[in-house]
Amino acid sequence: MHTKRLRLVTLSALLVVSLCSAVAQSITPPPVGTPAPVVKPGPKVPAGAARELDWDELLPQDARARFSGGPPPPTHDTLGEGGLAAQQMMDFSVNKALDGALIKIPGFIVPLDVGKDGLVTDFFLVPYFGACIHVPPPPPNQIVHVRISKGIALDSIYEAYWITGRMKVVNKSTRLGASAYQLAASNVEIYKY
Repeated sequence: MHTKRLRLVTLSALLVVSLCSAVAQSITPPPVGTPAPVVKPGPKVPAGAARELDWDELLPQDARARFSGGPPPPTHDTLGEGGLAAQQMMDFSVNKALDGALIKIPGFIVPLDVGKDGLVTDFFLVPYFGACIHVPPPPPNQIVHVRISKGIALDSIYEAYWITGRMKVVNKSTRLGASAYQLAASNVEIYKY
């Protein structure tokens, strides 16, 4: 019970900080559930270059036919004073071919750790805006736990970002949810539409 309240308080605080940040920056946040940009097929990736991934490629081949790029329906009724936080569907099935691969994937950042200097070094990358707030978090096989040693100044959580780095199949659990992948980020850039 204490863990659920702590999770709710943490999620509420993240939402308040996010909304205040948007007002201060005059940024209109996208609607909750806005999917990450779709990766457009391009030429064959040269040796040593990062492979651009779309979110369905994180799933095992046999699960891709059931893939839905958007979020589940919002669960506003479960949030609020004393209410339960939206529950994550636990699916840890992964695409094992991605273990050790150099990849580049677009998504939205959910900060897990912000240093005293304001830099984010630890975050979840999720496939749609608002994940972990008013909709259940994506399943673990649709969340990437990202670490970047130098840290990044997160100008806006409303932006989609490209994250490049070395992917590992590693489970991670936090108060906000669980992930089935970990990425050691070498580059973070705002996605240009």
